[in-house]
Amino acid sequence: MPRRARRVATAAAAALLTALPLAGCGAEDDRGAAPAVTPVAEAPAAGATDPASVGGEQSAADGLSGTDLAWLQLMAPMNDRTLLLLELVEESGTDAELGGFAGELAVSHAEETTRLREILDDAGVPDTNPHEGHNMTGMVTDDELSEIAGASDVDAAARDALHEHLAQSAMVSGSAAENGSDEATTALAAELAETREGQLATLEALAG
Repeated sequence: MPRRARRVATAAAAALLTALPLAGCGAEDDRGAAPAVTPVAEAPAAGATDPASVGGEQSAADGLSGTDLAWLQLMAPMNDRTLLLLELVEESGTDAELGGFAGELAVSHAEETTRLREILDDAGVPDTNPHEGHNMTGMVTDDELSEIAGASDVDAAARDALHEHLAQSAMVSGSAAENGSDEATTALAAELAETREGQLATLEALAG
């Protein structure tokens, strides 16, 4: 990616992560757009289980900034949903190389998710998905899974969805690494961003 385009993408990811603890997600049809930010005064009271409540005083007390928390609570369900896609590729795809790659991704995604949830658990954050049912860039929905399963070329449809997931998670992870504050979270975000770049390169080589 050209340097200027990378700076723009990182800025967009930072805006998304900044907005998530306050407003949750954008509308279901606004894939890729940064959600509008709800003023802090309008956020629910502390103690609720949505992103607004755990992105303020509680996160600061537990060492997680709003950016840290937004990234953790985005990446865990994003990985969970991608695991369903990877399972579909392994079971229904016909491209042996893509199937093998999907198997490798499934292992690494499961390991990442365990580490993400360990940080959340250590911070005392409930294991909830504030993005449940939201149609977000890089998040594989039930409708998308159905469409891919019914596609005339399952491998091609799955490859497109995987590319979107890997690219988006690389972008937001890079932003979290640069803008977060918790050492364990930013270290994992930086690691994941680098991993995703490599996975993207592998996927694009397979497509070529």
